[in-house]
Amino acid sequence: MAEKNLTAQERAAYFNMNTRRNFQPVGTITGAENSLVSFNLPKSKLLAGLRLSIAATLTATHASSTSYTPHEDAPFSFLKRVEVRLNNGFSPFAISGPALAEYNKTLRGIVPLSVAASGRGRVVQGVTSSSGGTTNAVRFLLDLPIMLNPRDPIGLILLQNEETLCTVDVSLGAVGDLAPASSGYTFAVSSISVSLMSDTFTLPASVMPDISVLKLVQERTETLINGENIIKLPTGLTYRKLGFIVYNATPARVADSGITGTLDVMFNQADVPIRIKPLELAAYNADSYGGALPQGSYVLDFSDNGIANLGGARDYVDSERLTEFWLKINAAAAGTVKIWSETLARLR
Repeated sequence: MAEKNLTAQERAAYFNMNTRRNFQPVGTITGAENSLVSFNLPKSKLLAGLRLSIAATLTATHASSTSYTPHEDAPFSFLKRVEVRLNNGFSPFAISGPALAEYNKTLRGIVPLSVAASGRGRVVQGVTSSSGGTTNAVRFLLDLPIMLNPRDPIGLILLQNEETLCTVDVSLGAVGDLAPASSGYTFAVSSISVSLMSDTFTLPASVMPDISVLKLVQERTETLINGENIIKLPTGLTYRKLGFIVYNATPARVADSGITGTLDVMFNQADVPIRIKPLELAAYNADSYGGALPQGSYVLDFSDNGIANLGGARDYVDSERLTEFWLKINAAAAGTVKIWSETLARLR
């Protein structure tokens, strides 16, 4: 077999016939407020994804009230940042908890991340208080998929390489990220644990998949002024998804009316392939993901050709050939915007 002459599709087919999927715990680390915990991944197999679990106990105390209102981004706001680092300088993931939760909704829809007060779901967050203090379970599980999607073995990372070190850094927040300070309430967070599980494939005896493309999921925060905001987006990468969460100065998530006019994606000033009202984009997102995204959240999903996350490359944005790549937001008031993206980069 002339392996060097195989196409990426042929490599993927051979790989699927000669590999096996594995799930293994990387470890569990006890955390604390405002702490950083790190995991070094074993030098074995091909990394397809990671599953991060964070659990804690929140005690809420009030002389008379029996309930409290969590932070609107909670419990994901307790995850300040997670970064997957490779020692070659790439970070396949560098993103906050709220943005990672929105990204996860583009993978398999809204329902798995529905918040419940108890149970076995992905997200549990109790909301009870008492004069003696009530303990509330806080737990959430988020995926960091390294592979493009469950179908296409693109983006895999070869861990079985002495020259490659893959580290996962998890930065935790404080009690105020779960329950903002409120008159008459006392909050305390305890029993914090961070767990990581790896999703890997065994190396085939022959014909490795194409590992020259890496998927990057990253985030940045920009300041918004009252009025027109033109935000320059990084070029040189191929965009599959572009999402953003808009906040006012409080900061609290804004309603659709907090953005006046349209949301515009601009190529080289004169080319505006996307010009859409916020409410219309929110409706498209609800159709794609099986439910409405939280207030203030929007996704431009170039990977959705009818089935979210499994579409072809027809609508990908190759920004390498763009002189300018801009996002225009007309804000009704000053605030900030979290912008996250899923892009593809070629390593060689």
